[in-house]
Amino acid sequence: MVSNIVADRRVHPGTIAIRFLKAAPRTILAVPAIIAVASNRGVLGGLAVAAAVGLVALLFQWLHWRNFRYGVGAHEIVIESGLLNRNRRSIPFDRVQDVDIERALLARIFGLAKVRIETGAGGKDEGVLDSVTTGEADRLRAAVRAWRVGESAVFPDAEAGAAGVAAPIETGRALLFEMPLSRVLLFGIFDFSLVYIGGVFAVLQTLDDPLKTVLGIDIYDAGRWMGIADKATHSRISVAAIVLISVLAILLGAVTSVLRVLARDFGFRLSAEGDRFRRERGLLTRTEAVIAKKRVQLAYVESGPIRRLFGWFWLSFQTLGEGNDGSGHQVAAPFARRDEIDPILAETARFRLPPAPELVMVSQRHIIRALIRTLSLPTVAILVASIAWRPALFLLVLLPLLGILAALERRFHRYALDGDLLFVTRGVLKQRLFVVPVSSMQSMNVVRGWLQRRLGVASLAIDTAGAPMTKSPRIIDLPLEAAQALAAEISARRRVMRDARRA
Repeated sequence: MVSNIVADRRVHPGTIAIRFLKAAPRTILAVPAIIAVASNRGVLGGLAVAAAVGLVALLFQWLHWRNFRYGVGAHEIVIESGLLNRNRRSIPFDRVQDVDIERALLARIFGLAKVRIETGAGGKDEGVLDSVTTGEADRLRAAVRAWRVGESAVFPDAEAGAAGVAAPIETGRALLFEMPLSRVLLFGIFDFSLVYIGGVFAVLQTLDDPLKTVLGIDIYDAGRWMGIADKATHSRISVAAIVLISVLAILLGAVTSVLRVLARDFGFRLSAEGDRFRRERGLLTRTEAVIAKKRVQLAYVESGPIRRLFGWFWLSFQTLGEGNDGSGHQVAAPFARRDEIDPILAETARFRLPPAPELVMVSQRHIIRALIRTLSLPTVAILVASIAWRPALFLLVLLPLLGILAALERRFHRYALDGDLLFVTRGVLKQRLFVVPVSSMQSMNVVRGWLQRRLGVASLAIDTAGAPMTKSPRIIDLPLEAAQALAAEISARRRVMRDARRA
């Protein structure tokens, strides 16, 4: 059935400037340099060409804006787009999970916002309005919510929207968790990673040619670095310089981490609003996202050794729809105490933390498999590398450390079935707790590899909707009888819950 809703609205004209400025670095800024080098026109000629290209780009952005329309009816939203090939998309309100509002830096300068209509489907861009006034975004969200609660989804006419008629004031929102500035900065320090130091070396690699040309330094000259190392052993100044550079690299990594977390999680707030959570965060780009409680399939509580020592945890949910990363992974509390996580889980009415110390460790034979899995490949790689480069054998001294980490895997790999929830913990350096409702489990498989069959153990693979393989609640190396009994018990509880719902 073809919708008869008229798409009589356009997004704000400021969209033209925003889209033009976003595309400018990719299209215009490189033109003067290219023209000046590749022809005899010089810099002025290059600037003239850049201006012409800019005008053409502005024309295309104007055509895009003029041909993009949308309309809001009593039961659906209609979006029309396309210059040569016109596309009309109809989104019924009963498919809309919520209306998310995003305010990037450029949009905030113009007083605008990007609206994402969340449907829970696979396509990220099923409904995106870029950009409308914040009042228009609020009115659109209010219309969807009014339809959901059974009220008339009356949407103001275009003239009222342009005049900035205020949207209804939202009520019934309870704050569950927030991060003040001091906690965001502390989170940035705890989120420090050696990856940021690696970024320094990536910059050096990028500057390889200029260093060769200007300073005559080849960062890939092994003999040069060996000579520096030899001098460093006989020079206190060189050693001090190396220490200073290392400290500066660590400080640079820490500052980068703090700035990254500050930009992403500034003003983090999680609120409960009826049958959903609402999350707001961001410094330069302010985002407002929704997490429908009924779509939450499992909960993750993550922590590392240092964070856990100081009592900090990360809470996130796996949902049926798509998250910011396209996988349905939604952050609920990135840096929280345990007593702050409890009320968030309680708000779902389905999740809770496990009763300690009832979690049971997996089989002792898990250590054997962990050692073989962890040590075999590095050992072979080192031995093969030593054929061409004998000093590679010194890397063998690191293998005992890997062996210790592998042996510790069993200590942190535990599980428990308590009522309608399955709890699974895994990980040494990054410890993760899975909280999985029995009702969310799609399937269970008792898996036995070649070595597992020899050791008399098995793994219980549990599949939930939307969960990637890397973050699945898999219980590894249970005794075979225990794995089969656990799978049978979970199946029995699922049947009881299904029969209770039918009754």
